[in-house]
Amino acid sequence: MSPLTTPPVLPPHYYLDNFLSIVDVVSTRYSDLLTETETHWLTAFSALPKNAQLLLVRLLTRKGDWFRCDKLVYPEIPDIESATTRLSEEGFLIETTQPPFEIVAKLMTKAELLSLYCHLSIKATLRKPEIIATIVENNEEAVPPLPTRFLCLKHDVLPVFLLLYFGNSRQDLSQFVLNDLGIYRFENVQLRPEDRLFTSRKQIADWLFLSSLADLYWEYTEAKEVTSALKVSQQLPEKPFWPPLTRKWERLANKLAREFERQKDEGSAQHLFSQSSLPPARERLARIAIKQTRFEDAAAIVTDMLTAPKNEDEADVAARIARQLAKKTDCPSPEKAGEAFGSEHITLVLNERVELESARHYAQQGWQVWYCENSLLNALFGLLLWDIIFAPVPGAFLNPFQRAPRDMYSTDFTTARREMIKQRFEALEQGEYDLLAVYDAKFGITNEWVNWSWAERDMIEAALSTLSSTQIIACIKRILFDAKSNRAGHPDLFMVKEGKCQFVEVKGPGDKLQHHQVRWLNFFATHGLSAHTLYVSADLPKQPVDL
Repeated sequence: MSPLTTPPVLPPHYYLDNFLSIVDVVSTRYSDLLTETETHWLTAFSALPKNAQLLLVRLLTRKGDWFRCDKLVYPEIPDIESATTRLSEEGFLIETTQPPFEIVAKLMTKAELLSLYCHLSIKATLRKPEIIATIVENNEEAVPPLPTRFLCLKHDVLPVFLLLYFGNSRQDLSQFVLNDLGIYRFENVQLRPEDRLFTSRKQIADWLFLSSLADLYWEYTEAKEVTSALKVSQQLPEKPFWPPLTRKWERLANKLAREFERQKDEGSAQHLFSQSSLPPARERLARIAIKQTRFEDAAAIVTDMLTAPKNEDEADVAARIARQLAKKTDCPSPEKAGEAFGSEHITLVLNERVELESARHYAQQGWQVWYCENSLLNALFGLLLWDIIFAPVPGAFLNPFQRAPRDMYSTDFTTARREMIKQRFEALEQGEYDLLAVYDAKFGITNEWVNWSWAERDMIEAALSTLSSTQIIACIKRILFDAKSNRAGHPDLFMVKEGKCQFVEVKGPGDKLQHHQVRWLNFFATHGLSAHTLYVSADLPKQPVDL
């Protein structure tokens, strides 16, 4: 591994620069979809003096909506007092000395609460929760004027802005602005107006509503309120036809259906699972059918899964269920896959992690070894398809700080770029694609598939000189089939010697092969790539014998 140079220090106002990126994208790409209130917010924000903009973004990146003025300390912001006043005048926040009691209880210290409610003669030995309980028991929740001002943010428009910028409802400003975007270099992706994700206000409203349902379901399940969680299904709208929202709907439908199944409501579970194309919907439908002794129905579902699996896990589970059904139906039954690869057993003194000791062991035998885990094949994937990954495809890129397109881990990625991928494979086979030139030109630019700290140039060069284009393409195709699963499970070591290469999966004491690792090793065997498992036992020091 050769770590990159020490990252530069972030400029003091980097968080404002990043937030202005949101303002710019929302203003330029979605102005026709914004409400009058949202447009006014953007205009008012742009007119704020810089110190007020800095303070507002700082507050937006913090947890919660309430803050104490006397606790606002930001050395890079001049005159916080005037910034606060301006934000209040422009309606970005509310100032008060009498916030709700729950805010006082949360933001004031134990000592401050004792002083504020000294007339109750509360014992100082009590813990803060007990002090708060005492105040409530005495019906003293009415908050007297406080010596410090409290601020409450007003930002109802932000969920829309963040959705338009990130393309999801999970990321927020705390995640975005605190991320070290100023450190990394991003690919210069063309953000064309015609490639934007949202094309109507209804899509935005439907997305936010579905997100609110998903959040509600999560809150109920976290609180173990199963009945309330299942009632969320009563608010679930009809399955949308817009693909990005369809996947979001199906994810929530799968969660609700699985909970119905656990609660023995198989009818409701089937109703939702049957509308979902996302795994594990078909698996669950097959298992419900088996439970209800509808073996032929189960066999039909499993046959479809075997014929066109959605991902690696679905292919595996379909094979397992098929072998069970073969005893009762004519369902095709694939043989259980064994291990088509070899293994080696050695004993080593383990002063470092087992992979490094194993790499040293092979180096002593004349191999040039890289401890690479998943970095080699993923780097080949990212470098071979670099311009295709960052191609301006509708809905793929929403902001300048993406490591990969939105559809990277869905089947839509390949579908939308099928011809480009086909041409790239042909170019590689004909020796017309210089992957190392891409490595040199793009070195250091962020790509979700290329970890520059691990993807050493000589390792890439060694792989290109020992793997055929056919083998590389086979690996890339396998990753494309299920990018989320197949970007992991690669062997730990890659090594070359006398023009030949070898992949080695290292297993230390007590460690076992995982399913996705077995799949990769079997795949290598099928495609003529040399790979095996190395089982390492620890060479323990001998104990002295008492005479």
